[in-house]
Amino acid sequence: MERYFRMSDRPMCTTTLNLTSIESTESIGALNAHFREGFPCVRDDLLVASSTLYKEKQRSFPSGDSCVVEDEKMTADGEQKLGTVNGVFLPCLQNILGVILFIRLPFITGQAGCFLSSLMLVICFTATFTTSLSLSALVTNGSIQAGGPYYILSRNLGKDIGGALGALFYLGTTVAASMYVLGAVEAFQMGFGVQNLFRHDVQIISLFIMSQLALVVMVGTRFVALTAPIFLTMVVISILCIIVGLLLFTMELWTGELLYLHRNMYDENFAPNFSEDPETGRTPTFFSLLGLLFPSFTGIMAGSNRSAVLRNSSHSIPTGTISAIFATTGLYFLFVSLLSSTLSNDILLENKLVVADIAFPHKLVVQAGIIMSSLGAALQCLTGASRILAAIAEDGCLPHLRWFTPETPSANPHRAIVLTWFIASLFTMAGNIDFITPIITMFFLLMYGGVNLCCFLMGFLKAPGFRPTFRYFHFRTSLFGFIWCLGLAIMIDWFMVTLAIVSTVALTIYIAANGARKQWGDVGQGVLFSLGKFAVASLAAKGDMHPKNWRPQVLSVIDVDELGYAEKPHMVRITAQMKKGYGVTMVLSRVKGSVLNPLDVERADIVRKILTQQMQDEERTDCYVDVAVSNERMGNYIWSSARHGGLGPLRPNSVLLAWPEDWNMDYTKAREYFDTLRGLANLKKALLVFKGNDTYPGSLERLNYTTIDVWWIVYDGGLLLLLPYILSKNRAWRDGTKLRLFAVITNPSIVAAEVTSAITKHLQKVRITATVTAIDFTMTSIVNDMRNQSHLDNSIEVIEKLSSGCKVTRQKALAKQRTRTVEEVFVDLLSNDHPSLYSKDLPSESDTPAHLLSNDGETVVSGLHIDHHTTESTTITERSEPRLETAAYFNRMVKIFSKDAKLIVTNLPLIDDMTDSEDFFSYVETMSEGIDNMLLVRGAGEEVITTYG
Repeated sequence: MERYFRMSDRPMCTTTLNLTSIESTESIGALNAHFREGFPCVRDDLLVASSTLYKEKQRSFPSGDSCVVEDEKMTADGEQKLGTVNGVFLPCLQNILGVILFIRLPFITGQAGCFLSSLMLVICFTATFTTSLSLSALVTNGSIQAGGPYYILSRNLGKDIGGALGALFYLGTTVAASMYVLGAVEAFQMGFGVQNLFRHDVQIISLFIMSQLALVVMVGTRFVALTAPIFLTMVVISILCIIVGLLLFTMELWTGELLYLHRNMYDENFAPNFSEDPETGRTPTFFSLLGLLFPSFTGIMAGSNRSAVLRNSSHSIPTGTISAIFATTGLYFLFVSLLSSTLSNDILLENKLVVADIAFPHKLVVQAGIIMSSLGAALQCLTGASRILAAIAEDGCLPHLRWFTPETPSANPHRAIVLTWFIASLFTMAGNIDFITPIITMFFLLMYGGVNLCCFLMGFLKAPGFRPTFRYFHFRTSLFGFIWCLGLAIMIDWFMVTLAIVSTVALTIYIAANGARKQWGDVGQGVLFSLGKFAVASLAAKGDMHPKNWRPQVLSVIDVDELGYAEKPHMVRITAQMKKGYGVTMVLSRVKGSVLNPLDVERADIVRKILTQQMQDEERTDCYVDVAVSNERMGNYIWSSARHGGLGPLRPNSVLLAWPEDWNMDYTKAREYFDTLRGLANLKKALLVFKGNDTYPGSLERLNYTTIDVWWIVYDGGLLLLLPYILSKNRAWRDGTKLRLFAVITNPSIVAAEVTSAITKHLQKVRITATVTAIDFTMTSIVNDMRNQSHLDNSIEVIEKLSSGCKVTRQKALAKQRTRTVEEVFVDLLSNDHPSLYSKDLPSESDTPAHLLSNDGETVVSGLHIDHHTTESTTITERSEPRLETAAYFNRMVKIFSKDAKLIVTNLPLIDDMTDSEDFFSYVETMSEGIDNMLLVRGAGEEVITTYG
């Protein structure tokens, strides 16, 4: 492959590196040496990355060491890889034609009858066939490594769900090995009349057999594959002997160990005859028998479990699996037909080994075949289960299982075999296959459902990466298969399926919390993308956001130092706390440079990762962080991000900026900052300027007995109320923080008590708890310093959005008065009901309405405390014309009333006639002098707090 690198001050170097020249025995150091020779201009950090990539790729190769994958015919242990027949078809056939066929199908036929037994076969076939179609589509969508179905689910559904289903599938396959061993012991004892040899004879014999089978599996997959044809040959011979014996018995040419009175004379096996089983003491039902029959159809995964040792898994698994399903299902239908039409109902119910007694020429052939088929199926289960466990351990989904990771993906997993043998041995303690088949059924049905769900999502979402070569499937068939398997599990045993689902959820949560982080591009990302695309499109189709649903979508501009960390930690803290508004919080930073310089772009990516990590480590929050690469003035990249950032209705509607502490050191930058604010105002963005320091609390702190004080001068729709409320819901503030609202009175003709009463009622309606105090600013010019006439034109348009189906007369009045002072708006609101509120006389305490006064001189309205201080009527004896005197008076009042507050929130004096940036900066500095943390807010005219739900 050919690579091109251009460094900042070096000429372009062009080098060709042939990866196939690197032998599998070379070390990572040798690999780096190859890179060093081919790429003399490559930095050391890239070599480290190449080493990591090499290790990851090495794990992905089925051979474990070689870079050549497709032409590999040998495993890492030197064993020959398997083809379709030996690797898939025969293992599936051996698992399906097992103990259930020989010693349980006659009993099921006698209990359920021919019709219902055939219906059970159709139900099982539907589940397995739809699953095999989905499985075939998934395995032909790329190479399949060790783990088979687990590998498919984990790479498509994600490590959490895939790992949980894989763990349950491993347990199901392991328990299936226990079932086959118990079946072999039962056939041996019943066939040779050696039952009840000693106490717990079944369990002890099963343990011995299980240990011998584990030793066989320890030898290697090749030996297991060599024994498969021998076992399967005996199974085929046994089936032929049974079929011939049944046909001869019908023609009265052969009776075997039976009598002629055991012949079906009156079509007695067509209808069901549910009766008590003497061995278990239970009377079966249709669904209990279905649960007993279904494990015989779980062998379809036997081939995919061994995907690591297949020469071409994408071809072998679909071909071998589907062929095995059709062949075995046809054989099961033939057996049900022959058994129900030939033998009497009594003999089917009483003699579970009746197929051996009717076999021609001798029952020993069938008895040996049953035992060998069961042992062969048990071998396949132990082999498949151990490799599933090894794959789970290698991926690190369950941290406690990492010790079972084999040296290479295709190596024989000896440790996993030992654990599988131990678990399978525990389940043989049940002593009867009827007790463990429901567990197998539930685990396999959930796995089948997971495979179908995975294929459905991949097909339905039309992921570009989903390009299977197997074409005989559709996402609707996969959806049908998922619903079918889940419904079947519920109908068979709702308690067991509930237990299995709870186990799956618990494992999913555990893996998500403790498992290794993996980036496999699972279908969950596709689901979230499709849902997100649909949600954004639907939201955009509804037009502008209704004021009732308005929430701050904040673009926070955070400057970083040379190392990529935020220069002002308090900006990180308040940005994180803004997320309690449940809007979209975006962080914008800048790296000086040009996008034409790749080093600048790379540096921006590094800064983005560092800043994201800083937000996670210090504030335990995730934000959308973007870093611009620009040499332009400050306003250009902020304006661009504010206007074009986000997507559709998820664009930022508020911009949070840090106050420039060094504004008086560089007047050019100060002018840029001031122009940036004016440009954002023209873009109809709410402005939030935070003048704070390191005393501002972080999200991980806990504050008690503190306040957030709101100094409300100009009514701008409610943003000044909403932001403190949002901040107070953060975990740092919510336990011991109270909101206090100070309403600034600027009209000497308005009564302070009436303003507090009006605001209190408004707070009740908008469901915000705060104490209210009126402060007199009648002799100042603060109103003229805070008004913004540009919002007036939008007022009526905004309030019309509230008028659908709601009484909004008062809200209209509020919106129309957006550029008026607080007392003008609220007194005007109450004047409809109380004309006397316009009294020209200054109030006394006796003038306050009696129903609002308490004994201690405080007003209490529905839990809202309104403090009446004697300083509320404080006035300035002579008018201060200069603006800075007004700012200084505001600063003094804040220090008097809010000296203990952790945060002050007030209006931003973005004044239309302040064309001089120095005038603006001096005004704000005077307002905030000696105050640690002050948030200055200027609404865009579209934010309205509604009084209805």
